This record gives sequence, C-alpha cells and structure tokens, in this order.
Amino acid sequence: MLSCWTRLLAVALLLAQLSACGLKGDLYIPERQYPQPPQQDKSAS
Repeated sequence: MLSCWTRLLAVALLLAQLSACGLKGDLYIPERQYPQPPQQDKSAS
C-alpha cells in the first residue's frame, strides 16, 4: 500500500515538473492559445 502510493506520488511529481518545465514552456500553452473571457469568472463569483 505505502510503496504503491509513494510510487504514484513520485510519478505524479515527476510528471508535474516535466510538464511545468517542458510542455508549458512551448508546447502546452492553452491560456495563450485559447484565452477565456473573464465574464465567466465574474458571473461565477
């Protein structure tokens, strides 16, 4: 149980770091490609 959770956490952290460094750098930028209007946030809050 503990080892499985530790492995999952380690993999999740590695993926998060990789995506934050490489993907968000150039490939994965959904905010810039598809900017969402702030009207949804204002009406939601």
